[in-house]
Amino acid sequence: ELFIALPAPLYKRRIMKKIIQYALMMAGVLAAIPAMSQMNNMAEKAASQLKMLLQFNGLWETSTAVMKTGSKEHRFAYYVDFKIASEDNAIVMHEWADIPGIGRLDGNNLAGVSMQDGKIHWYSVDNMGTTHEHIGEFTDQHHFTMAHTSMQDGKEFVETIEMEFAKPDVLILKETVTLGGEEVVLITGTFRRKKG
Repeated sequence: ELFIALPAPLYKRRIMKKIIQYALMMAGVLAAIPAMSQMNNMAEKAASQLKMLLQFNGLWETSTAVMKTGSKEHRFAYYVDFKIASEDNAIVMHEWADIPGIGRLDGNNLAGVSMQDGKIHWYSVDNMGTTHEHIGEFTDQHHFTMAHTSMQDGKEFVETIEMEFAKPDVLILKETVTLGGEEVVLITGTFRRKKG
């Protein structure tokens, strides 16, 4: 005989096993659909953030930057030169200034968008002791905020940088530094793009 008659309980167990396998497979597929949707949403968010990040491209300058440290106020010219890098997936920025009473600032920055969180990760290193990462995002095409948080001298150090594109070639900067919840530095300036 070609067919072997299986005892009823064994035959029912095989059918139940197949039903369970099918149900688990369908549950896996249904669980993957929202995850795939989230991946698509994250890719769209990252692409949007990157497009807005690249609008920094160009040489920007202000002759009216102000740094407040405690009761002291320092006025200076401030320059930033952004260049698109990594095949249009990042920006590099060189910044420099001579700040009376403080010294010469010479810094370099690298920023790009993480596909994992859709946020901009901005790495800064300068000759004044800065070496850290900021994380932020554009809330709309004109407003960008990023922050760095760490410990310094046993206190929480927070640097928040807000930038607003008031016009395509006008950028307003506000940088606030707090230590243990107290503001220790405030830098403001309105930059104009000289080359794009």
